[in-house]
Amino acid sequence: MRMYFLGLDGASAQIMFEFDLPNIKRLLGSCHYQTCMAEEQYPYTGPSWTSIYTGMSAEEHGVTDLWGRNVEGSESYDTLRDPVIWEMLGEAGMTTGVVHMPMTTCSRHVNGYIISGFPNELDHAGSAAELMPMLQARDISDLIRLTPRDRILDNTWYRKYSLDQSIDIMKEMVRRKAEAVRILVRTHPVDCLFVQYSMLDRIGHLLNQYLRLRDGADWTYEPLLELYAWLDGMLGDLLDVGEDYELLVITSDHGWPAEATQPYTHDGKVFGAWHSHDGVLVTRDLTSAGRVHVGRGRECYNRDVCPIVLHLLGLEYEGLRTNTNPQPRERARATVDADQTVEDRLRALGYI
Repeated sequence: MRMYFLGLDGASAQIMFEFDLPNIKRLLGSCHYQTCMAEEQYPYTGPSWTSIYTGMSAEEHGVTDLWGRNVEGSESYDTLRDPVIWEMLGEAGMTTGVVHMPMTTCSRHVNGYIISGFPNELDHAGSAAELMPMLQARDISDLIRLTPRDRILDNTWYRKYSLDQSIDIMKEMVRRKAEAVRILVRTHPVDCLFVQYSMLDRIGHLLNQYLRLRDGADWTYEPLLELYAWLDGMLGDLLDVGEDYELLVITSDHGWPAEATQPYTHDGKVFGAWHSHDGVLVTRDLTSAGRVHVGRGRECYNRDVCPIVLHLLGLEYEGLRTNTNPQPRERARATVDADQTVEDRLRALGYI
């Protein structure tokens, strides 16, 4: 079986599943879909995507920092001692391509290729026009997160361009990246392809930055909802990677609220909205095995994604997790849900 894994950073289940998005609704009509919850304590990029990759909670894998940095006791992707899903797939003999999946700042071993994602280490002081040729195949996070080598976010982006200009740049980079992925698939075919787009998350953060710049004046939440409508129109381009895959997986690490009627202040900063816990998990199985039932399913968690995906590929999570690329250092881990095995979780969610 071949798989296409599409990551949509910050895609909200409430908006994706309940708003008037005709193309997404048609897709859901042929898929199994469910809310995929971020952990209550860690609805952030670093912990949530690491849970998706490993099948573990943040307490188990140790990545607790928003950006996945080695600060305040957090592990990072670079120091993670646990196997991630593309390493497990390699152990199972499958080839894998990984394109801009969040937190992949260090190219761990894969049976295929990996193009690292954010946080990036690009430092560029030029204009967006100068960046375009250089970043044709790079994620919009590389434009928003123009960071120096210490990976500290450069908050001058929103002072250089208007909100409309920033949104136009994001859209253009998504178009270029979709084209680049099709070229990559044609020239480097793999069994399992992982691709991530971050425009939904970036627009939420951009709105907060522009709001802060104006001390809450002229607050509007509409650009985020408008970008969902634009994504709905782009859905065919994002799903068409130039090859047929029997298993389609779409997931996100967290969401954004469907409404933000007024800005609020936290720790002296003005915010319009912040991450919500409701990410998405959408699966479609076109094989005769029929492992996926069409319709809305029970709520799951980020840590369930890896075991679910491996199960749908006919692979066994616990065995691969145990046998894949053991890391050199050991540390004690708390046992989370000790009385419930991964098989129990999959069974409760209707996959077994």
